[in-house]
Amino acid sequence: MRYLKILCGLVIAISSCNNSSTDADTAAGDTTYLPTEVVTTAAEVPVRINNLIWSASYDTANQHVVLKQQRKVNPDTLTAEKIINEINNSWDDVKLEYKKISHDTIYVAIPQSNTLTQGMGSSGAYNYMSSTTFSLTELKNVRFVNFDFVEGDHMAPGTMKRADFKQ
Repeated sequence: MRYLKILCGLVIAISSCNNSSTDADTAAGDTTYLPTEVVTTAAEVPVRINNLIWSASYDTANQHVVLKQQRKVNPDTLTAEKIINEINNSWDDVKLEYKKISHDTIYVAIPQSNTLTQGMGSSGAYNYMSSTTFSLTELKNVRFVNFDFVEGDHMAPGTMKRADFKQ
């Protein structure tokens, strides 16, 4: 619950920042895939963590979330569409949609956000947001991710950056 309060505070503070301009194109290329390992979040939502560039897990010994890079990627070969496809193939019932890239921010939406905001619990939603933010900020010149979805009990929309999820 402490993480949720911190995250909500950060979302409110960061959501006042807004970048706007024209869309930027990203470079095309391939990424490599690791074998799939299926785990479940606190609310039993299956996640195939090895498909993700970054994954989040809970360290029970230290009682905090740990982000782990699953594989190295070349930012010059990544596209927003490829990363979003990997994220969508990794998380059941939470589908991310690409909107645009403007300056240093990628804009995405989750049209059906009930599983994220109501069905995964606070830790599942935090894991999704942190791994998605870290994965999308692997894109060249992208430092922020603007999430658009309907707020729920466990997560609120807004603009996120990697530092929001550092322990």
